Amino acid sequence: MRSLSKFLLKTFSRAARPYLKSYGLLQTAKVFNKSALVWEPGAESVLVLAPHMDDEVIGCGGTLAKHIARGASVTVAYLTDGAAGGVAEPGSTLRATRKREAHLALSALGIPHSHFLDAADGHLMSAPLAEKLRAILLGGRFDLVYLPFFLEEHPDHRAASALLLDAARGTGLTPQCLGYEIWTPLFPNCLVNIDATLEAKLGALKHYRSQLAESDYAHTQLGLNAYRSAAFLGGTCRHAEAFCSLPLERYREMHDAYRRP
Repeated sequence: MRSLSKFLLKTFSRAARPYLKSYGLLQTAKVFNKSALVWEPGAESVLVLAPHMDDEVIGCGGTLAKHIARGASVTVAYLTDGAAGGVAEPGSTLRATRKREAHLALSALGIPHSHFLDAADGHLMSAPLAEKLRAILLGGRFDLVYLPFFLEEHPDHRAASALLLDAARGTGLTPQCLGYEIWTPLFPNCLVNIDATLEAKLGALKHYRSQLAESDYAHTQLGLNAYRSAAFLGGTCRHAEAFCSLPLERYREMHDAYRRP
């Protein structure tokens, strides 16, 4: 296990280094001292893949707010129709409720661009969306793609990686992939201090009332973000978001190796 940990740490760190600024995770232990690096999002062209309407805020809302503040162009692609979970507004369908909430959440973060691909909620793995997503990728020529990391436990979350890799195949596109965590903590090589944008993240999340009616996602996500602040020494951070940052082809290699029998 120790050899595997060293290999993963070195691999993640080398892959992410061109996009990162400094490191701060567990600096007292030699094997970890370059494993996770602190990154400041900038004015990149950004695509976010959100299997469900709220995943984008839960997983990387604070980071997206930083991008927007620094002049980035951010687009969110919602992959499913949101029909399988939550409480609809009176006189409305759950699909319509969740789309309205998504527009409000994006407005709170200052994100102007979105797509709704409308796969059946809970069945993303079998949805024929590659052509639709390929068109978005080719139209945007994005520097960065945020998506749920492929080790997420929810099947729709995992399916987002397979969909991206299928859609990007043969295009020649080379974005940096940033896997984010929703319900399954990942092994990060990239950390973003979101103290300055935490209120924006929480404000956006509050618009997802159909989801908050069933579970206090703000409480659970704040706990994870608070835990991630342990990577910053000296009390310099209270809340952080964590990512696995890899070039597209390295992300593909790791994804395929994990899924290989």
